[in-house]
Formats: sequence, structure tokens, C-alpha cells
Amino acid sequence: MSSRRLKYFLRSKSYRFVKELKDKSHKISNIYWNGKKIYYRTSSSDMTLIYEILLKSKYKSEYFFPMVLKPKVIFDIGGNIGVTSVYLAKKFPNSLIYTFEPVQENFKILQKNIEEYPNIEAFNFGLGSQNGNFKVYLSSDYENFGGTSFFPDEDNNNESYLNCEVKNINDIIEKLSIESIDIIKIDTEGAEYDILSSIQKSILERASWITGELHGNKDFELLNYLESLKFCVGVKKLISNRLFMFHAGKSAIVSKLTGKEIKALK
Repeated sequence: MSSRRLKYFLRSKSYRFVKELKDKSHKISNIYWNGKKIYYRTSSSDMTLIYEILLKSKYKSEYFFPMVLKPKVIFDIGGNIGVTSVYLAKKFPNSLIYTFEPVQENFKILQKNIEEYPNIEAFNFGLGSQNGNFKVYLSSDYENFGGTSFFPDEDNNNESYLNCEVKNINDIIEKLSIESIDIIKIDTEGAEYDILSSIQKSILERASWITGELHGNKDFELLNYLESLKFCVGVKKLISNRLFMFHAGKSAIVSKLTGKEIKALK
């Protein structure tokens, strides 16, 4: 058994889950987490998300949220199949989570995964600075269902795409009668700057915690912008890796982090 398969087995306690890492049919399967089914496509990025976000310990999970946070409203921008939303619903059961996923195939699985979580509301469109239908390019890796992007894959010249609906983020905030967003998780394959910099400044300034993955498109412009809004910004980045995780918290939150939490962010 490879080291990867062994890690997946130790965390999932499911031989079937491990076996399906090699099932190239991409059929819909499921695993129990928190007493509820999580659906995924076999041998795909879905399984990686489940392992990295749900199965790892809380201090090693891909997305980290400090214990001191008491959010009422959370935006999960780039919902994919709903794994992060489900994680957030378990961690913050008293919050209302809005998740946005423009790709129909992902959204169908997302809907199945959030059925038993009444505090998650899902929308089948992306967020941006303007309304419209835009090309979303597919990943050149046929097992990566989360790698759709508004930007073509320059390395592999992949021109396969879908047309997806995008709505102005401020219009949606107003339509939902939201006065503040406490946590924002974002993973939109390069559109992070466009989305976050478009949010009305008075709304963004009131956020307590912002985290996500950046993809080489105006990354440091975004981080500088968040710093200008008085966020304390940190990153996890290897010099050789274009993709990296970031987190941005208000000083009132960062000052209350425990030693384990600070270590988890490094």
C-alpha cells in the first residue's frame, strides 16, 4: 500500500474509500463523516478535498479557522462539491453559510452534500465584479474537477471550457440583506483579487477572517489591499509553487490565537 493510500485509510477507516482512489470511472460514491454521507467522484480531486479538509486533524486541515471566531454569516466562494461548507457548518452550527459554485456538475454534488445542513444555502453561479455569462476553462487534468478557471491554462494550452453565470457580488449581498460577512473562504482559481476587491469596502472591513488559495493572478496586490484594510496577513508558500494558501485576520482575532493555532498557520 502506497503512503498516500495508507494515510487515506488511517484517516477514513474505510478500505472502500482507499480502493476508489484508483477507480477511474469517476462514479458517484460516498463516505460517512459527522454521521452524514459525503458524496464524491471516485479517483478525483473530490477525494483529495475530503481528505485535506474533513479527514485531517483540525490543526492540519487545509482551511483553519480560530476557535475565538463566532460568525453569524459566512461566504464560501468557490463551493465546489460543498466539502468546505459542510466543515464550516459543523464547526459553526449557529452561523448561516452561503456557498457559490458556478459549475453545474459540481453543484449537483454540492446539493446532495448539504441536504442535512439547514444552515447552508447554495447558489449555482459565481461571484465577480459584474453580471454576465463567462467562459470557465476546464483543467487539463481530467481528474481535477475543482480546477475550472476564468483564465486558460497557459502551461497546457487547454481550451475546453463551459459557459457559467456570474453575478455582481455587491448585488447579491444587497439582495440577501446582508450587513456584514464575518468569514470569507475563497478559492476561485485566479479570480480572488477581482472578487474581494469588488466587495464594498465597508462590508469587507467588518470581516473577521478571510482565507483561501491564490493562483498567481494579482496575488500580492490582493494581500496588500487586505493589509491596507487593517488585516494581519499571512501566507503558506513554497517559492517553487505558484499556488499558495493565505489567511487574513483582524488584530482583535489574531491577538487571541493560542500557540497551537499560531503554529497551524505557519
